[in-house]
Amino acid sequence: MARRSARKVSVLEQTPPVVGTESSQTPEFRFLSNTQRIQTAETTVDDWIALPNHPHQRNTLRHANATHLKFAKRADGAVADHLRHVVAACLEGMYYKVDGHTRAYLWEQGTLPRPAHLHVTIYQVATRAELDNLYKIFDSASAAKRQNDEVYAGFRECGLQLRSSRLRHGLLSDALNIALRGATRTQQDRQQPAVDLFRAVAVFKDELALLDTIDPQPTPFYSGVVAAALIGLTLYPQDRVLDFFDKINRKAGNRQAGRSDPVDAVLTVIQQMTMDKSVTRSIRQAELCARTMRGLLTWVAGPKQKRNQYWLQCGIKAADMGPILAKLKDQKGLRDDPAL
Repeated sequence: MARRSARKVSVLEQTPPVVGTESSQTPEFRFLSNTQRIQTAETTVDDWIALPNHPHQRNTLRHANATHLKFAKRADGAVADHLRHVVAACLEGMYYKVDGHTRAYLWEQGTLPRPAHLHVTIYQVATRAELDNLYKIFDSASAAKRQNDEVYAGFRECGLQLRSSRLRHGLLSDALNIALRGATRTQQDRQQPAVDLFRAVAVFKDELALLDTIDPQPTPFYSGVVAAALIGLTLYPQDRVLDFFDKINRKAGNRQAGRSDPVDAVLTVIQQMTMDKSVTRSIRQAELCARTMRGLLTWVAGPKQKRNQYWLQCGIKAADMGPILAKLKDQKGLRDDPAL
C-alpha cells in the first residue's frame, strides 16, 4: 500500500513539546485500515517523536523513571510488541500524540530499544473537548494521573515558565482548591465535582507569574499561604500584596512594644503550626489561608485604620473567606462554573 502523507501538524499549546521538537518534515503514516472514526497505520519512530504532544501531557521527564518503564527497557516477546503500539488523534487534519509520549522520549534518548516501526491507532475527533477527553481515558488507563501532573500540564498550556522551586514543580493542588473553594479537596463535599486543576492554572496564570517574581520559598509558602497570595493578587493592589508576601518570604516582620505587625503576626502563626507539627497537614491549610488573608487585609488597609488593629498583641484571627471567595469568583467570571 502506498504511503500517504499526513497534513501539516500545528501545535495547540503555547510552549514547545516536552518530547522532541517540531519537525519541518511532514509526519507520514502508512494506513492499514479506515473505519471513518478510527484508523490504523504504521509509522517510524522518528515520525512519532516529531508528532506534537497532547496539550495535557504530564511531566514526561519525571515519568520516564516510572517502575513499569524501567521494566519495559528489558522487555522482549509480546511485551516488546505491545510497546510499539501507540495512539494518536486527528483534529481538523492536525495530529497529536495521545498515548506514547514517554516512550517517544525514551526512544529519542536511546534508552528504550527502537522497533522497526510503530503501529498507530488514530482517532478522529471533532472538537478540542473531545481531544482532551480522549487523552484522559488513555492517561488514566496507562498511569494514575497525579494532581500535580495536571497542574504541570496547565503550565505548559498557558506558557508559564516559572522559576521558583516552590511553584515550578506543580505542587499546587491544595493551594488552587483553597483559592477557589476555601478548602482542600479532602474537606469538600464529595458530591461536588473536583476542581479542574488544568483550568485552574489558567485562571491564576497572571497571579502565579507575579508571585514567582519574589522567588517564594517552600517555607513559609505552604499551600495556605500560596492560596492567600493568589486571592490577594486577584482582588487587591498588586504592589501592596507583593510587598506583603515578599516580607513573609524574607521573614521580615516587625514588632513594636510587644505588638506584631501583620507580617510578623502571620509568621507567628506559621511558627506555632510548625512547633505543633501541623503546618504541613492538608487539613490545616484552609485555616492558614484564612489567617494569612486577615494579615493581608490589615496590611493593605495600613496602620491608620484603627478598626483593623494593625499592631496585634494576640494571635491573628481568620478572615471570613465566604465573601472574599465570592468576590474572587465574580471578578474571574466563575460564579456558575461547577468545575472551578
